Amino acid sequence: MFGTPDAPDDDSTSGERVHALVAQGRFAEAHAVVGDAFVERNGSAGYLLRAWVLAQERRPAEAREAVDWALALAGPAEAADVFVLAGVVLLSLDEVHDALIVALRAGGADPDGWEPAVLLSDVYRRLGRVPDAVAAARRAVELAPREAEAQVALARSLSAGRGVLGRMPRRLRAEHRAAVERSLLLGADPGQLQAPRAGLLTGGVAVAVLWAIQLYRIETGDDWQFVAAGAVLLVTALLLVVLVRMHSRRTGTGAVARMRGIRATVRTELAADLAAGDRLWRLRAAHVGAVIPVAPLLTTGLVADRAWRRELWPLWAAVPVTVAGAAGVAVAVAGVHWWYGPEFARRAFLFSWFGRLQIVVPALLLGASLAGAVAASASRATWRDLAIAHAGWLAATWAVAGAASLQARRAI
Repeated sequence: MFGTPDAPDDDSTSGERVHALVAQGRFAEAHAVVGDAFVERNGSAGYLLRAWVLAQERRPAEAREAVDWALALAGPAEAADVFVLAGVVLLSLDEVHDALIVALRAGGADPDGWEPAVLLSDVYRRLGRVPDAVAAARRAVELAPREAEAQVALARSLSAGRGVLGRMPRRLRAEHRAAVERSLLLGADPGQLQAPRAGLLTGGVAVAVLWAIQLYRIETGDDWQFVAAGAVLLVTALLLVVLVRMHSRRTGTGAVARMRGIRATVRTELAADLAAGDRLWRLRAAHVGAVIPVAPLLTTGLVADRAWRRELWPLWAAVPVTVAGAAGVAVAVAGVHWWYGPEFARRAFLFSWFGRLQIVVPALLLGASLAGAVAASASRATWRDLAIAHAGWLAATWAVAGAASLQARRAI
């Protein structure tokens, strides 16, 4: 299928040969080395070497299939090297959450291995979990201080902790400088030392800013601006759907399957975090709390703001908007249960004062705004207070989430 396989006595040097061939762009010859007979002899390792070639050849669907075969064949006592290579291939395919599962399996197969720690650091960094990435990289350096890859992982994870203005916290600068110097002395490529910016995060911020502008046009403009802004929102939403479908076809993994895989990983991490403390639980609860107030702000918050400026929405518009806000809160709460699991939902909402406030306060804001619209006699001061309450509740929950994230970063 992929060419004539090599003889069995060449297997020990096949990895080096394949890497050299791929570096020269000679993919057909590389596939000849990792032919069907080679894969059959080497099992998981053979499939992973083939997967790596396919990933470098930009054939993600076939590469992912080879990785899946390798992991299916890997037994409980499989060598950590197999899982490390699987994680590297999955990272190259941008399957970060699946790479996390494999990295954890690699660490379980070799708890004192520096390579699983490097892989775990790279995965956590790609997920934006900088404190965990730094902790894993420090573990790798502790285990193998003379390995360039370990020092590079530490430098990259520390570099990922830069603030919005690109400045690294003062307490980390000396450690970062030392990691960079050691990496270069050990022969690392200087280009490896900077953590690349996440394109997905940049794109998400751009879409959020675009939608915020359109909502501002809806809030302040006339009917024509309302129609234009609605059209922009609809077009960008359709474009996002098209991009997701294109990515699903390219990788061979559907959006639903990907989401289920990520959900399983998140729940597994929460279960493990509960055994070692509840840091991750508290951080996730704070982030959830920052999302829920968006629903009332973008519905009855707009109603209250326009009424404050003496432009009261008609009742036929205010009622469905309020219903949409209530539905948004309900969907968010149900989403917490579906995404994180029933135990987290109980801890985050039913049995915590912060979680209960995330349900009670939005309900009060939605109800008060609807009552004002129905009565049509609320004073301008009342609408002002309601508008400020919507914005203030969002700001308060975002402050809590920001403080939780900052505390996690200070733990580095």
